[in-house]
Amino acid sequence: MLASSLASGLTSDSSPRWLVTNGTTTVGPVHTELLLRGFLGGRIPDHCHVREVRWGAWRPLDGIREIVSLKRRLARDGAPLGLREAAQHLPATSDVGELLTAALQLAALALDANAGLLHRYRAPLSLPVTSAVFGVPAVRLGDVLAESDPSYLLALRGKRFCGSPRHGLLERLVAERLQHDAPLASVLMVPVSCQGRLLAMLELGRTGHVFRADDADDLAAFAAEVARRIG
Repeated sequence: MLASSLASGLTSDSSPRWLVTNGTTTVGPVHTELLLRGFLGGRIPDHCHVREVRWGAWRPLDGIREIVSLKRRLARDGAPLGLREAAQHLPATSDVGELLTAALQLAALALDANAGLLHRYRAPLSLPVTSAVFGVPAVRLGDVLAESDPSYLLALRGKRFCGSPRHGLLERLVAERLQHDAPLASVLMVPVSCQGRLLAMLELGRTGHVFRADDADDLAAFAAEVARRIG
């Protein structure tokens, strides 16, 4: 797995133990590899602060050498050039959660997204539950989409969309859910479905420039590969 290889490649000493806080909740201590996995999987967003248990002060993530090294290596080696290459980095795993989390990370990197959510269809709720985040506060994890959610209703029909939050209620609701610090220029949703059954939804947002129809098509093909591996 891309995340596993990056994290394990950057940790030669498992002795440091880290505390992580989002300003209200503190978790840990965790070893370095788990810290890096949490960052890669979106469970530790950029706004969090970290300190080694022996330190007296918190630091932003960019003040942690291991995180900086991971970002540099990800930019150099791990960031796929496009979604076709991203599909080649999908992990060979039977863990559906791990596969879907990696899919969100890879899709966001390939499409230069600033924010992303993965909603996984879960029983017994029979509704999508937010199960992975990218550039979005971790507080969104565990949110349940309403039966009347417009994005969900489209996903149930196997439909995708992309557009500006200024142009419609559907796009605006997704942009609000993505909760990015800067205004999003465009949002995109693609369902992950297998044999007509909805498995998950990928929602992405970008600040700098809009998603194109080609981006939605490419992401749909990527989602189909993810669904094939699950199925």
